Amino acid sequence: MYDISPAILLDFLGGIGIGVEYQPIVSTTDRRVLGHEALARFRVNGGGRLPPDRVFRALHDSPLSLFQMEYRIKQLQLQHAPDSENLFLNIDQDAFEVFLNEPVHPMVALLEHRAGTVVEIIENSSVSDAQVSIAMQQAFGGAGLPLALDDVGAQDSLVSFDLLAGVEYVKLARDWLCRLTGQGADALFAALISFARASGKTVILEGVENEQQFARARELGVDAVQGFLFRDDFIQAWQPDAGANDRLDGRQLEAWLKPCRSA
Repeated sequence: MYDISPAILLDFLGGIGIGVEYQPIVSTTDRRVLGHEALARFRVNGGGRLPPDRVFRALHDSPLSLFQMEYRIKQLQLQHAPDSENLFLNIDQDAFEVFLNEPVHPMVALLEHRAGTVVEIIENSSVSDAQVSIAMQQAFGGAGLPLALDDVGAQDSLVSFDLLAGVEYVKLARDWLCRLTGQGADALFAALISFARASGKTVILEGVENEQQFARARELGVDAVQGFLFRDDFIQAWQPDAGANDRLDGRQLEAWLKPCRSA
């Protein structure tokens, strides 16, 4: 049974009620915007929002539909990206796996020629996830795309050394903001920063919500941060809603999608 109405999911797959949000990644030294992370957004008739993880979870039982949704969102994220140095894109591991054994992977083909694209690989929660993540690293890295390891240090994640060693960016989960209260956690965090420095990686801390956390991140040696502290600079773009008898084709929808500042 679907967690979300099949009619709503069908609308999303057809490009109705989907949107994108871009969150700035900000340097801790001079507050310069180093790039944006692109995120999926979903709404139903009347403007109600649905959490992206809930939508993607509802599609996991249909792998091809899951890939179709991920691919459509990535197209929008590329098309309406802000003019900044880097665009960070999360790729769903299960969606990627659908075409894992095909000679040409559509997602790699979509992203490989877009300058400044950084592919985020999510930290793993199982050995099988790790194997797909390594395949993603080989596919996107082999196409010359920079990689970021996302959610490092999240409570339900496992650390793969091969992944950690092979990425250009290390994105630390917001869990670290609550964890840094004892010598053990402080020492581990310092070791991660030292490893990143020695191997030429950029460290980004997620979930920064206030100036005190920003100052703490800078003090700890983090290169950049992102989070609700910068919510006034979030950028959203939505496709227009359409009635049940007024479906628009993809070309019309994409032509009418306009970026705007979020409220």
